[in-house]
Amino acid sequence: MTENATPLPPLPDVRTRVPVGTIVVLACWATGTALYHLGAVGLFLAVRRDPDALAAGQVWRLISPVLVQPDPLPSVLGLAVLAAVVGTIAERTLGTGRLVVLLTAGALAGHGVGELWQPFSGGVSVAFCGPLGALAVYSLSRRRQVVAAGIVLAGAAVLSVSTDIHGPAILAGAAAGFLLVRTKKQDNRRTVTRPGCRA
Repeated sequence: MTENATPLPPLPDVRTRVPVGTIVVLACWATGTALYHLGAVGLFLAVRRDPDALAAGQVWRLISPVLVQPDPLPSVLGLAVLAAVVGTIAERTLGTGRLVVLLTAGALAGHGVGELWQPFSGGVSVAFCGPLGALAVYSLSRRRQVVAAGIVLAGAAVLSVSTDIHGPAILAGAAAGFLLVRTKKQDNRRTVTRPGCRA
């Protein structure tokens, strides 16, 4: 069996059963979104992308828009399913700590450019674009699902040119994912070269 066909070795912080990070993030988002759709418009106004408020010092608006999804409910439900799938795969592959880093990278990149490209809105989709980009890079590094990974990254470039905030979010996740793949390889080398090492 070749190296590329062997199972992926587990990372130290992988949660293989319950994707805690994904559940917590989606639970917070679902709560904020439900409150908004029940009439808590003030909550949305307080956390949405707002260039004027950001310029006035409300720096939390670079990431707080992930808390509320103002889209129609069918879109919200579809997004919840997609985010859960991407988050679970990324968390089980890379670990909970790495997932948080990738979610943050996607959110900051997406909502950061969103302050210019698509102001006065919000949502969690850009956050989960971070893990999506990282999974594409991870797949390429393992020479698996190469076509799908290439489509994701090429799509991210097209979206960026089209000033869609999801493009930079995916690319930010890909950049962070590249660093995490290097970390993973270092973890694997230590495991292989020091199999009998004890703490």
